[in-house]
Amino acid sequence: MNPFFNKRSEIIRNIPIFSKLNWFEVQKIAKKSELTEYKKGDIIVHAGDPPDYFSCLISGRLQAYTLNEHGRKENVDFIHRGAPFGIISSLTNEDHSLNFEAINDSVVLRIPNTDFQEIIKSIPQLAVDLSQNLSARIQKKYRGIHSNSQSNIISIFSPISDIGSSTYAVNLSYHLKKETKRKVILVHLFVDEESLRDPNPVVKASPQWMTPAKPFDQFYEQYDRIKEHVHRDERSFDVIHLLVDIHDPAVQRHISPLVSILAEDYHFVVIDLPNVVTEINTEIMTQSDYVHLITTDNEADLNTTREYIDQLEIRFREKFSEDRIRILIRSEQPKVFLTFDHINEMIDYPVYTMLPIIDQTELQYLEENAFIRFKRCHERSPFSKTITRIAREIGGVRVGVVLGGGAALGVAHIGVIRVLEEENIPVDVVVGSSMGALIGSIWTTGKDSVELEKVAREFENKADMLKLFDPVFPISGIIGGRLIKRWLKKHLGTRTFYSTLMPLKIVAYDITRREEIVIDGGSLVDAVRQSVAIPGVIEPVKQDRKVIIDGGVLNPLPTNVLADLGIRKIIAVNVLQSPEDVNQGEDYFAKERDKQYAIPFFKNPWHYVVFRLKRALGKMFSPNIPDIIVQTLQATEHVIAEQSSQLATVNIHPDLVGIKWFELNKVDDLIRAGEDAARKHLPDIKKMIEE
Repeated sequence: MNPFFNKRSEIIRNIPIFSKLNWFEVQKIAKKSELTEYKKGDIIVHAGDPPDYFSCLISGRLQAYTLNEHGRKENVDFIHRGAPFGIISSLTNEDHSLNFEAINDSVVLRIPNTDFQEIIKSIPQLAVDLSQNLSARIQKKYRGIHSNSQSNIISIFSPISDIGSSTYAVNLSYHLKKETKRKVILVHLFVDEESLRDPNPVVKASPQWMTPAKPFDQFYEQYDRIKEHVHRDERSFDVIHLLVDIHDPAVQRHISPLVSILAEDYHFVVIDLPNVVTEINTEIMTQSDYVHLITTDNEADLNTTREYIDQLEIRFREKFSEDRIRILIRSEQPKVFLTFDHINEMIDYPVYTMLPIIDQTELQYLEENAFIRFKRCHERSPFSKTITRIAREIGGVRVGVVLGGGAALGVAHIGVIRVLEEENIPVDVVVGSSMGALIGSIWTTGKDSVELEKVAREFENKADMLKLFDPVFPISGIIGGRLIKRWLKKHLGTRTFYSTLMPLKIVAYDITRREEIVIDGGSLVDAVRQSVAIPGVIEPVKQDRKVIIDGGVLNPLPTNVLADLGIRKIIAVNVLQSPEDVNQGEDYFAKERDKQYAIPFFKNPWHYVVFRLKRALGKMFSPNIPDIIVQTLQATEHVIAEQSSQLATVNIHPDLVGIKWFELNKVDDLIRAGEDAARKHLPDIKKMIEE
């Protein structure tokens, strides 16, 4: 039995819209009302339903929304306890225009609409209060303000003890607060007083609690009292730690009210669950928006994790999704000996990320107050970078960088990357197409702009470009691509997408099905090789009945990939030359030729002869097939890229006038152009970061 059902009159008095009513009026409403329970994911009201009931949320959380023609949610709003919903339909007798879905187990007070109409006739003040409530909501909507901001409940759990789940939870809370500037609370659950002992000395980053835990059962049916015991910290996240009796069957039915009450006051509720497999933990995870399961790369632990995923799939039913349940691997050794692909096969579930091992020398900061203390890694440590990225994703403040295609012109990306590094601009996701995929793959595996420049200088001598030339027969391209793949292996080795320090997505194009391919798994070498296969120049890749070519053909500036991920802060680097750039380049080349022609024979006989021979040979072989193909493609790609740039927040377009698509030897000019363009847009980038 839900604890609310025995106290209907008291519940009604505590609803703000009914708080001014006298005892007799409350009793009148109590007699006509009913309390109905809904499970997480239940649709309480569908758009188009008749207004059969006046409804008010007593416990839990609801999401209100409409569905567009593609079945996606729009006009999303959130409803917390004490709020009536569907008021317009109740007052006007018109069908509901919104869907109302329970996002936690919820209790709703309902009054049949015919009875409700009689009630407001007999209590005129109630009609006035409802009208004012409705007016306030409409004004907020008119000003673009939602009635309640979205809250996110994140459960952290590991079925294995002493692998750092509490360390992860406390660091995630810290970085959520730091990155989003929003209200965060860490809820730490103990299962017995022994949990308060000093942490294992091996886990030096584990949080230590300075005050005893509060027994959870003292808040049964008095849920608001829990707020009195929250330890508040204006500079950082708030905390509360509770002692839970896992043998008390009453705990489960009190979980949802606890969670929904905290969600009223906080944007992010991080729940650190005890390392025991109990029905209580499963229930809390069911009520959460996100679940982070932490395990090791030990095969026995992975099997245990798979069993737990099975339980959650049953609980979540059709609401189960890989976006909500995420697996994080904490290696038992500095190196993960099982590949992520092998781990995926073992648990039949994608691994979200790896948690780097914390080196004791990285623990340079002590965070403490009267309630909790823990050591924190410096910001440049692999552990901090990983947690920061996760926090920024949850908080919806990720910054994405798009590195567009453009053949040799893509070397300018290195200059942009250099400025981003020097200015400590956070980058959370990288998307690359063609040359942007190549630069992005090497960058995200850990090489900085200095190392990227060294890679680019491997082709500073024009003759070195012949190292990539391998004719192919039958002819499906001038270059076979085998030597390109060998060169890629020199820099990327056997790394996969799991080896990157930040998420990377590479765009290619399947000409068989005429569709874009977004690659985010498997070998980096294979993915880049597919994305750089310029049609007619480099042999396409045949794979699974697909013929895969350069991603830039269809999507030279793939901003849509980031937009589809929900990323709103996008830096797009477009290195393709506009028609104006090309015309200026032609004028530049013409002036340079005139200068060379003007040098008389007697002044420099050797130059006079060699220059004219080169010009004669050039006219014989120009325009050549690769030049015609690439310039035609880039003319089209420029138009597509201009359209794609509209999805970006900041567009960087280096000035590459006078540089041709194949001139890999002009490293200095290309990198300098990228740097200059990025510095020009630094104020816009920093403004975007702060917003």
